[in-house]
This record gives sequence, structure tokens and C-alpha cells, in this order.
Amino acid sequence: MMEKIREFLKGKKTYLTAAIGLASALAAWADGQISGTGLLASFWAAAQACFLRAGLANEIAKSQD
Repeated sequence: MMEKIREFLKGKKTYLTAAIGLASALAAWADGQISGTGLLASFWAAAQACFLRAGLANEIAKSQD
């Protein structure tokens, strides 16, 4: 069971974490706990994490060829 979960999550953990972070930031913004600038900063941070993850995966794949 755990092996199936690990296999499913392989390569998706960063994107899942970014999505959870964005959902949390959106909820905090809707509740008035953070400003629009804070919300945009959260979106930017999540996008950076995803771009870095994809870039690293591409470079690793290229180096293994």
C-alpha cells in the first residue's frame, strides 16, 4: 500500500506542496489575514518552486543521457 502511494507521489511532491501553499494563501487572503501583495508573493514563490523542480529534472535527465 505505502509503495503504491510512494510511486504515485514520485515527481509530484513539489507540485502538491505548491498547490497546498497556494490554497492556504488564498484562504488567508479571503479571510483578510494577508494582503493582495502577500497573495501575489505566495503565487510567485510557488511558481518558482515548480520552475526549479522542472528545471532540475530536465538537467538531470540530460546529464544521464
